[in-house]
Amino acid sequence: MDNDSRLKLIEAATILFAQKGLAGVSIREIAKQAGVNSALISYHFEGKEGLYAAVLEHQLFFMSEIVKRINNDHLSPSEQIKEYASAVLGLHQRSPMLVRFIYSELFNPSPCFEMMKQKFFAKLFQALKGIITDGIVKRQFRADLNPEKAVISLVGIMNFYFISRPITKNIITEDASDQQYIDQAVEIYLRGIVRRG
Repeated sequence: MDNDSRLKLIEAATILFAQKGLAGVSIREIAKQAGVNSALISYHFEGKEGLYAAVLEHQLFFMSEIVKRINNDHLSPSEQIKEYASAVLGLHQRSPMLVRFIYSELFNPSPCFEMMKQKFFAKLFQALKGIITDGIVKRQFRADLNPEKAVISLVGIMNFYFISRPITKNIITEDASDQQYIDQAVEIYLRGIVRRG
């Protein structure tokens, strides 16, 4: 029963926090949405901020899985980048509200921002930087690349498509699938960084 109420609270809070942000949601509202007693928020999470942290961890869990997937010595640096692109697609499909949390944390950081940055984003950044650096050392990628800037470009091209959906919703025709976008984006990216000749 304890685990059931905990999961109900995380599910309800995910929707409410994504819509209204941490400050815009009351404990009573979360408990009502979850169909549980509001005292369970303190019991399971030591308060609303603890519940918010648990929601973020739940949303970002798959980011840790991405790091494991791309740290594969059996793949070339280009194949690791393709694996990253595929994993990003899976992340956005499994956690469609993640974009809202990232927006919220970027523009109105909560006390959880540093935890998110260190526990999830920094590890992914370092893994991707290692892949780019490895590609340069192996002479597969251009020698003039700045690995950190190349990572920022990669993360941007892979994620902006999902982040921009509220803007592009009625502007562009949706005749291509998410997979088609990811395939095209990774092809364009690799053409820009692969060593020629």
